[in-house]
Amino acid sequence: MVFWEKNRAVSLIFTILFVIEIYHFSSITGGVGGGNVWVARSYHFIVFFLFSFFSMATIKGKTKLKRKYILIVLTLSIIQAILDETHQIFVPFRDASIQDVLTDTLGIFSSIIFYVCTQSKKTKL
Repeated sequence: MVFWEKNRAVSLIFTILFVIEIYHFSSITGGVGGGNVWVARSYHFIVFFLFSFFSMATIKGKTKLKRKYILIVLTLSIIQAILDETHQIFVPFRDASIQDVLTDTLGIFSSIIFYVCTQSKKTKL
């Protein structure tokens, strides 16, 4: 985790790459997972977990973790999830899904909880 915080530029590049990946896979006609709901749900969870993780490392950097950083990452990540589903309305054979936004949000919250827990363990050592 320290590597990503010290190298904010690298974290920013990964954050941007995940935005591009999310947009790319949202543009695929018919969707991700070949109709397998668990593959699609797993993808949503993992990609938004990683997106919010790298966003947090980018925003926080070497400074102490603050509530405002968590709120910024939470807000930006949920906006990204909503924009992703909105984008899918315009893709043939795709539609917006509240379940996808909820899965994305679960990944986002899991990432933030993971980040906060690892930060608190790091400061206790």
